Amino acid sequence: MNISHRPTVAVVDLRQIAKNFKILKDAAGTNAFVCPMVKANAYGHGDISVAKKLRAVGAMHLGVGLIEEGLTLRESGDDGSILHFGMFDLAGAEVMAERDITPVISSREGIELWIQAVKAQAGWRKGAAGFHLKINTGMNRLGMALPDVTATALRIQENQNLIRLEGVSQHFSNGEDFGEPDGRSENQLEGFRKAVSDIRSAGLSGFKLHVANSSATSAILQLRKTRPADSSLDELGIRPGLSLFGVEPETWTEKMGVQPALQFQSRIVLMQDVRKGERVSYGGHWRALRDSRVGVVPCGYADGYRRGLNIEGKATVIVGRQRVPVLGTICMDYFMCDLTDVQGAGLGDLVTMIGTTTPTGQPVDPQLTITALQLARLVHTIPYEIFTGITERVPRVYVDDAPSIGVLSKG
Repeated sequence: MNISHRPTVAVVDLRQIAKNFKILKDAAGTNAFVCPMVKANAYGHGDISVAKKLRAVGAMHLGVGLIEEGLTLRESGDDGSILHFGMFDLAGAEVMAERDITPVISSREGIELWIQAVKAQAGWRKGAAGFHLKINTGMNRLGMALPDVTATALRIQENQNLIRLEGVSQHFSNGEDFGEPDGRSENQLEGFRKAVSDIRSAGLSGFKLHVANSSATSAILQLRKTRPADSSLDELGIRPGLSLFGVEPETWTEKMGVQPALQFQSRIVLMQDVRKGERVSYGGHWRALRDSRVGVVPCGYADGYRRGLNIEGKATVIVGRQRVPVLGTICMDYFMCDLTDVQGAGLGDLVTMIGTTTPTGQPVDPQLTITALQLARLVHTIPYEIFTGITERVPRVYVDDAPSIGVLSKG
């Protein structure tokens, strides 16, 4: 249903996502392969709405992590290129072949499954079915082993009437060190280039290359400036994820200007007067050192505002124009905050857990801004986990130049 009976929402600015995409696409260059990632519900931002916006501003490809995610996009009416970055069985291969989802294949067995699935549709399919090949250059998660590349390329070449190699990819295990002469990324890139050479030597050509997630993107773009003679860097495509949603990895030496697109917000629904010495929430870990005014916020760990955020008593939220402490243990459906020093605080006041209350048009005030990275540090994790942890019971409210998309339970 499109109705929310409580004020907890994630506000997603599709206009900002479009701006971030344009920044990344322009930086990648005219001929580079660019595949924004919308897996995991577009990193918690809503896959269908984000995908529609990205298509509207020129995204030729979209990346998903599950076949089911690709099917969700197809069912929403998306008929563009969708890449599935994951493993699959024969049933999965058949579904992808039927729904025109492009697999990124990581093994010789995967190639055989794709050939088998496409053969089954030979009676009605026109042309060969495209796929991408992933090379394991050191991440040791997914990807084809380097010694298997030549034999696999020959097998692909033998079946070009059925299957067509459209791209070759790899994944950096430590993209932050890209450009360092002895870094792992340079070693991985060397292995990737050898694999690409072997593939071309087997008679395959015309495929795109893509290697960089968000952490490596800035480094690659910077290297193009410092190594203008190395034309091979120009053909390395990117797969932006976290940067698409406005988080610049701390390791980026050159900031690109992407900005966050999501605000996680709620409102005060009840106020409690707590006397000095009384305790708040489960376990009574917070004890009032003075008579206090406590605000109750209808958002908890079941919504993605994680219980561990306040284990050490360091979490804060923004109420009005002030940062205030979160008090005690975060509950499943609620948390409490200290409103004692917020003059005029009352029911219905906006509470910001992620985002900024800096007035539009003014420089962002750090005291009035809470980032996913700041929350991640409190629970010793990464922003990816903060965003994807905002659960489906939190409605996404979309802001766009077009008429309001409205409130959706998902997507």
